[in-house]
Amino acid sequence: MTSTNTNFIEVAVSKFKSLNADDRLAVLALLFTQISEEVPASALNCMPNDGTADLVGEIQKLSQPEQISALRQLQNQESSEKVISTDSYTSMDAECKLAFWYHLAQNLGGSLVGIPQDYIPSEQAAEVLDLFQMNSTEEIMSFMQQVLS
Repeated sequence: MTSTNTNFIEVAVSKFKSLNADDRLAVLALLFTQISEEVPASALNCMPNDGTADLVGEIQKLSQPEQISALRQLQNQESSEKVISTDSYTSMDAECKLAFWYHLAQNLGGSLVGIPQDYIPSEQAAEVLDLFQMNSTEEIMSFMQQVLS
C-alpha cells in the first residue's frame, strides 16, 4: 500500500471514529452495500462457524428497535445500553468482525432492520462516504478492518 493510500485510510478512520454510533452504522451499511457484489462471503478469512453466525442469529431474533440498540451497542463499546452480550464480539479478531458485519449487511432489509429508503446521511457521515467515491474495494476493506478492530 502506498503512502497516499495509507494517509487516505488514516484520515477516513479518524473521521469515522468521530461519528456517533448511528452515523457509523449507516456508513458501514452503505459501504458494505457498495462492495457486497464484489466480495463473496467465501473471500472472507473468517467463516460463520467462528461465532459470527451465532451472533448474527441472536440479533435477527430481536425486534427491529432492539436490533438497532444491539448494533449501537456493538459500535459503542462503552454504552450502558445492554441488549445482547458483547463477549463473543469483543473476542473476535478484525477478520471475524469484518465477516460478522458482512453477514449483517447481507441481511439488511430482510431479517435485519434496513436503512430507510429516504435516509440522508448526516454531513459528517457524507464526508466519510465521499472519501470512498473513487477507491477500490481493497481500500474499503482495509478501512473496515481498521475501524472494526
